[in-house]
Amino acid sequence: MAKKKNSQSKQQPLSPEQYLKQRARSLKIGKCYMSNELQECGEGLFIITRLHPNGKVSMATFLVDIYCLGVKDSIYHMWLDEEKAEYDLSKFNNLKECSYEELHNWIYGAVSFAEEGGIEPDRSFNLTQYMLEEDTDDIPLIEYEFGQEGQHLLICNSVQEANLYIPKLKKNLGDSFKFVIKDDDGKKLLDFDLDEETIIERLKNIKDSPLFKSYGPATEYTYQHPTYPNTLELTTPDWFYEELYSPSNGISLDEDFVNRILELPHELVRENLEKIILYHIGLTCENIPDDYDADGHTGIVSNSVILLGEVGNTESSLNVILELLRQNGEFYDYHFGDVGRKTLTPTIFLLGKDKLELIMDFAKEEGLYSYCKYQVFPAITQIALQQPERRKEIIEWYRRVIRLVTKMLPKTQWFDSEIAGLILSELIDLQAKELLPEIKKMFETNLVDIGICGDYFNVCRSIVDPRKAGNKCILDVRERFADIKRAFGH
Repeated sequence: MAKKKNSQSKQQPLSPEQYLKQRARSLKIGKCYMSNELQECGEGLFIITRLHPNGKVSMATFLVDIYCLGVKDSIYHMWLDEEKAEYDLSKFNNLKECSYEELHNWIYGAVSFAEEGGIEPDRSFNLTQYMLEEDTDDIPLIEYEFGQEGQHLLICNSVQEANLYIPKLKKNLGDSFKFVIKDDDGKKLLDFDLDEETIIERLKNIKDSPLFKSYGPATEYTYQHPTYPNTLELTTPDWFYEELYSPSNGISLDEDFVNRILELPHELVRENLEKIILYHIGLTCENIPDDYDADGHTGIVSNSVILLGEVGNTESSLNVILELLRQNGEFYDYHFGDVGRKTLTPTIFLLGKDKLELIMDFAKEEGLYSYCKYQVFPAITQIALQQPERRKEIIEWYRRVIRLVTKMLPKTQWFDSEIAGLILSELIDLQAKELLPEIKKMFETNLVDIGICGDYFNVCRSIVDPRKAGNKCILDVRERFADIKRAFGH
């Protein structure tokens, strides 16, 4: 049987997110690349590699708009084999090698130029910036030209995109910017069935319309957690915890190990998984220790969540998952990072599909981190996608939620602009045409983050566009682990 362990017996290795924040800048900079025709196109890719002492390579790619928007997207890949890194680089066309100083000045210069217009980098930059050096005087300054003839030039592929950025540019720059809306061939102004005169008139009035300009304060995190177990006493064989905790299983679990676990009595596995999750919540709920000394990552919490979807029950197991979702943003980033939805949504669906009132009660709790609270909503959407006969029930559940959100948005202790935008994204997946009147009222609060879901007109269009409908998530436990591996390029 597994031995009793206390909170000092082992330390968790760093997750990829924490490794980026704490270690990436200490790695040697490898080769850097940029798009050949950046200045002609106004948008291009930048790639930086970092070299680990053990021969592994980490890499970050940035999509940068030097005319207006700065960093539009970015992604990182950690601990790649050298051959894998070279293969990934070979898939990019029209790149040239550049110095790190060139890459640094282009990226940070574009970020600064975009911020003059009130446009922040894509949220992915919160992590990928750690693949770059800090923007200090230690990096030689190279003067580049941003915008077009000194002005911000916003090039949009849709009115939706224009609606997102023009209010910010007007607020910060007045009329000292230009914008163009193009089709895929870059030839003409368009907006589905609207004529050019209608588009132009709408854009003139965009600044003052709550159906376009929506924002609001964030919820303050105030959750007071209970006392979690500070020891771990398991009744499973020793290999169960040791393998789950091993950094070699940090990203995902192999099918052979999953099969070995599922050969154990499921009630035994469930009971011990719940203990493991609560114990590790206690280790990391208040802060992520900064003195972890291993380079690997243990995914014991996220892997346990996936397994619990297979062996858990709708009572104690679901409550453990909801307790995970009561934690702060740093906790979420550490344990789930970029694959939280793949990890949490299927498990919450499997455990909670017949517990709608319990999930509703959770959604009503105040002072929670919005992105954690949001994780229950994709699972509710999945009920209608996986079980179409329950669609009406789910629509009515969302109707109650939207009315509550609309009422509580100005107070923000329960719901804020971010979660409002995220919920509307779920309604697009659900194609919830029945809820269009309630959706309009939500937008009229002027407290919806349209950077997440789009403006009111875009949401309405998307809800009636079958191409925007959501997909069923993967439920088979073995396929779920395989899907996580694919997400990390394994």
